[in-house]
Amino acid sequence: MNTTMPLPSALNEPANIAAFLRDTRRLRAEAAWAGIEPTACDLIVQAADDLLRRPERLADLVHCATTLFTPDAWKAEEWNDVPRDNTAGERFFLILPLLQHLAQMRALYAAHAIPDTVLHDTLADLQIWIDTNQQRSGAPGFREVGWMREHLYCRVIRLGRLQFQPGTFSMPFVVLTHRQRGKTCVVACGARQITSKGIFADSEGATGPFIDLTYVEEAGEIRQAHLVEPSGYLAPRPTTFAPGEWERRLTAGDPVLNLHIPAAAPLDFDACRDSFVQAASFYPRHFPELGTPRAVVCGSWLFNPGLCDILPETSNIVRFQRAFLRVPQPKATSGQTYERAFVPHGRATRREQLTTTLQRRLFDHIAAGHVPLGAGGIFPAPIDAWGTRRD
Repeated sequence: MNTTMPLPSALNEPANIAAFLRDTRRLRAEAAWAGIEPTACDLIVQAADDLLRRPERLADLVHCATTLFTPDAWKAEEWNDVPRDNTAGERFFLILPLLQHLAQMRALYAAHAIPDTVLHDTLADLQIWIDTNQQRSGAPGFREVGWMREHLYCRVIRLGRLQFQPGTFSMPFVVLTHRQRGKTCVVACGARQITSKGIFADSEGATGPFIDLTYVEEAGEIRQAHLVEPSGYLAPRPTTFAPGEWERRLTAGDPVLNLHIPAAAPLDFDACRDSFVQAASFYPRHFPELGTPRAVVCGSWLFNPGLCDILPETSNIVRFQRAFLRVPQPKATSGQTYERAFVPHGRATRREQLTTTLQRRLFDHIAAGHVPLGAGGIFPAPIDAWGTRRD
């Protein structure tokens, strides 16, 4: 997606950044307008005062703002040491450039005729990540500046319960549809190895012997490949496809919507379906240059197939998973599962610290020897059919 924000370089000049930090009334107003709660607004104002008293960190803030809004200049690793201490200035250092540029975000949304309600819903991520920082570290703060940069550039937009990000299909799979029956299946591309359990060999916890994926094309058609089974695992043996019966429905480079699932709200199935319906009309209306997305795709700990083994069929997570064609991920890890499901202790969580049924069942599932790998989901177009049927 080539959407860019018309950001005047003058905003990032040291004098202008310092002036923004000194204007506490404007700073507080922008933070409140973005949906940030009053107690966090107070800390953001305190952060500005802290940085104005530290010229060396003010210079770092200028560099942060300059790279953040310069195409291809942003390097997240440069800011891994933030916060350097427990002051408000350090804990909210990374949110200040975002707040300074909210006027430009509003202008970009207006240029695309996007309603203010969508803008405010999208900016709700700021408070979500402040709260997440509190849960993980015990103190309010903000670190997700690289992620929120995508919001300011109009590349990540929240529509109801879910967020969408235009992109191109890059998963190592092809979605096929039977020309007569309309049946849809997913097959894996070649040049990779899998385990006998159907995960990629480079995944956390994978053990051999490994199987080389078979992938044969003839006359532009896939003739032999490994199917992804309905459970979300790869079949250990390849399937042969008859000539002329199957056509490609989704392949590398096709336009898609990448799906993101914000925290801080239940994964209500009907709310998710409404988000898909909104997305189906939103992008053609506001970004017609992108073309029609061929699918919605997602990678998340919520697609771990083991969750379907430990949760009831009626649970939102199980229903959400099964609305997609589920697939394993290359280089899959369990990191996000521990990070999201076992807040705040992660991998160090002890059983007596568990507070929810999901946590207890997942904890026991892991203790039984299962690695809770993240996985993926694909829902081919038409995307407004999500939650009502799957080919």
